[in-house]
Amino acid sequence: MFHLSARLPLPGPAGFWRFALIVGLTALAYALAGWLSLQLATYVADVIAAVWLAAGIGAVASLRFGVAGVAGVLLGSLAVNSQILPLEDAFRFALGAAAGAWVIGTLPHYLQPFSPSLDYVPSVTKFALVAAPLGCATTALTGVFSLYFFSDLPADALLRGLWVWWLGDLLGVYLIAPLLLTVPRWDLLPTNRGARLEGLVLVLGMLAMTLVMMEYVDPLRPAEIILFVLLPGVLWAALRFSVAGAGVAIFLAATIVLGVSVVTYGGITSATLPRDVFALQISMVTMALSGLFVSAALTERRYSEMRLDMLANHDPLTGLPNRSYFQDFLGHALARAQRDKSQVSLLYIDLDRFKHINDSQGHEVGDQVLRVVANRLDEQLRADDFVARLGGDEFAIILTHPAASRAASRVARKLNQVLTESFKLGQRRYALGASIGISVYPDDGLDANSLLRQADLAMYQAKHSRSGFEYFSDELNTIAQQQLALENGLRQALERDELVLLYQPKVDLASGQVVGLEALIRWLPRSGNIVGPDQFIPVAEETGLIVPIGRWVIRAACMQWIDWRDAGLNPPPVAVNLSPRQLSDARLTDDIDAILKETGMDAAHLQLEVTESAAMDNPERTFGILEALRQRGLRIYIDDFGTGYSNLGQLKRMPIDALKIDKGFVRDVLTDSDDAEIANAIIRLAHALKLRVVAEGAESAEQVAFLKQNGCDEIQGYVISKPLISGKVSALFAQRFAF
Repeated sequence: MFHLSARLPLPGPAGFWRFALIVGLTALAYALAGWLSLQLATYVADVIAAVWLAAGIGAVASLRFGVAGVAGVLLGSLAVNSQILPLEDAFRFALGAAAGAWVIGTLPHYLQPFSPSLDYVPSVTKFALVAAPLGCATTALTGVFSLYFFSDLPADALLRGLWVWWLGDLLGVYLIAPLLLTVPRWDLLPTNRGARLEGLVLVLGMLAMTLVMMEYVDPLRPAEIILFVLLPGVLWAALRFSVAGAGVAIFLAATIVLGVSVVTYGGITSATLPRDVFALQISMVTMALSGLFVSAALTERRYSEMRLDMLANHDPLTGLPNRSYFQDFLGHALARAQRDKSQVSLLYIDLDRFKHINDSQGHEVGDQVLRVVANRLDEQLRADDFVARLGGDEFAIILTHPAASRAASRVARKLNQVLTESFKLGQRRYALGASIGISVYPDDGLDANSLLRQADLAMYQAKHSRSGFEYFSDELNTIAQQQLALENGLRQALERDELVLLYQPKVDLASGQVVGLEALIRWLPRSGNIVGPDQFIPVAEETGLIVPIGRWVIRAACMQWIDWRDAGLNPPPVAVNLSPRQLSDARLTDDIDAILKETGMDAAHLQLEVTESAAMDNPERTFGILEALRQRGLRIYIDDFGTGYSNLGQLKRMPIDALKIDKGFVRDVLTDSDDAEIANAIIRLAHALKLRVVAEGAESAEQVAFLKQNGCDEIQGYVISKPLISGKVSALFAQRFAF
């Protein structure tokens, strides 16, 4: 009783009436099922039934309701058995029935994972092959030995009574429990007209074939009906109608075979041959187990397919539909709007200040922020609205509504208000904003791509004007205006000295010393708002301004290194990034030569970083340029390695000194086995080619420990320092980091 109360604590006063109701209903159901079993299948000593349906009621009650269900089994068993036995014997039977039900209801909780709906093969195994046999054995042993020691059960009937009782209880569990336990999974039953017709045909077919066998098979054994008619029907239901359908089919088959027994033999009695009883029990057990395992296997497969479909059509971070699902839904929404003469408003949402949070606090916080945003969007929309995450910090919403002017304005205002509300993560509060662009079908376009492009343009206008949301208009030309503004601003930035360099240190894992710096460009316009490289570098690349900007970066980095050296700070080598456009510039090597000569920079202390994709754009030309630079004493690093498409043959030929593992792999090395294997493979590959390895984006001590254990040479990331101005990064030169 100690273990029972520990596992299933008694309810307090507030739950008394619920407890009493469960006990009463369970007792009533158990007593009725027991009475029916005694009428149909009493076989040994006038008290042992070949099929004890009440055991199924007890198993379900214990599994679902715990101690209340067990108490109901105790009372129900006492009620039904006291009609045919002395009260003392009936009480011993009741204790055995309650103990068996408790075993069946409790044991699966210690065999996790376990699904009470029996929709996974391991759950069916734990319930049908472990918990149910043990629980029924407990009841059978208690009952049979009670009859043997306290009543007049003959010794020669002991083994037969034990076997019949155990199988009878087991059958009751197998026939009744699946029907009741799979009720929560009735949502998996197909509900279309064809499925209903198929189910009707199945039921009528089972009945018809049973009647045919009763008419033409002589002598007729119920076991033959099970094996040749009902078992195929149960398997059909399991294949076509999931676990819920299998549970119904098993119960229906049991009803049919018991009905045949009553009609043909007057039920199962002491006069029934033992071999016929045994054959009936075994065939029914086989039928029930076959249906349960087949339906569970197919349901498990269906769940897997649903999960795969979920992964294919939903964003794994937020759970919202992804871009692919969004495109499909938008296409269907437009087709429906065309038929119904309604409108579709497309809201394209881009988060403001998210990049700052993501860069300053790390990707883990950034991911949490995106989940908060996704939940807020989902909570504010109607059930028939559609919200998706398109990627990064971009979301889209599809609204279908009757034709009206600017019908999405109210929703856009509400979303802006909700998204600007601050929220707390950990010990800090964060605040975002949102820029929303709106396009409307059919006013702004007739196809999904046009609407999405125009909503995107409207979003950029909203971001530029800081108006919160904007509708697309024919006069809107945000992209061209913004690109022109950025281009003009960049030209002036070079003249006004608005570009600055920040430096992020690289640390040797063996010594803990700073062995390198990466120079990172930032734009500080006179407006005071920092412009990140992701905003102006693409424009610089497209317009060719990247060449003079890149030249400025190299010169500024070299001059700063000389200043550090002259100040006696013993600076480590400094690295600058070369863009694809710079690699195609014929004057690149001459420019670098001129800068080295002009500044007095030692080439051995200047490192050049080239992305893997840029190096592979034109391998022959790029390899020639990189080789010429190496011959001058410069060190060459391949940046973002693992994201490009270089092959081993090309990598072996590359005139390089080191590989930098892309931060996308480093970020998840502790949680994603694929990323861990990729990072480890890059390290081994680099060392095999006698190259050093730098891991970018290291943000935690645990990541550093993993990288060090796997032989990585250097790390770079927030775990060391964020990018710093020259005056602050120099303080790290003499510092020794311990890992």
